[in-house]
Amino acid sequence: MAIALPAVGFQPAYPQLVESVSVSRSGTKAMAFVEYADAYWSIQMRTKPLKASERLLVEAFKDACRGGLKTVLYTPKHMCLPRAYWGDAGNAALANAGNLVSITGNQLAINSVDNGLTLGAGDLISATVGDYNSLFRIQSGGVAAGNAITITVEPAVPSYIAAGAVITFKNPIANMRLLPGSFSIPDEPKPVATFTLVEIPK
Repeated sequence: MAIALPAVGFQPAYPQLVESVSVSRSGTKAMAFVEYADAYWSIQMRTKPLKASERLLVEAFKDACRGGLKTVLYTPKHMCLPRAYWGDAGNAALANAGNLVSITGNQLAINSVDNGLTLGAGDLISATVGDYNSLFRIQSGGVAAGNAITITVEPAVPSYIAAGAVITFKNPIANMRLLPGSFSIPDEPKPVATFTLVEIPK
């Protein structure tokens, strides 16, 4: 069963897409670029200074992760809303999850959304199929009409996300795991804990 992040304050941290690309060179000149593995998300988490009671929660979270063997349900703490709704988190357009109708390359056709839903470049959304949760960053968005919207996203949509997936616009979810060896918390008053999360399918 997946676990949640500890209920403590976190400093601003933003998911970064890690691209696995190799470069062939002739001397110092780049000749060819080859993607040799799928892109994935990584995020460097930092807590706010912890009270003694909060430190216990963070250490319990570390133990529950079992060195990366357990999945962590991650929701971006500082990018949890599309930009058009900053300051308007209760907007009704965000309450309804969308339904993924089709995938064409990196283009997603989504229906069952409120007319007027506005999504733009840089916004984060997630797609869920069963226990699979994948995070995407919008490259080109638009405004929903006819209860539908078409967007382009990165990274490429993995094979386990298919038509019928639930699309979340507010508080998107990603499956992550603790990167082994990345957790650190100093022995001092009001410590700041740091750790790295990396994306996995489920």
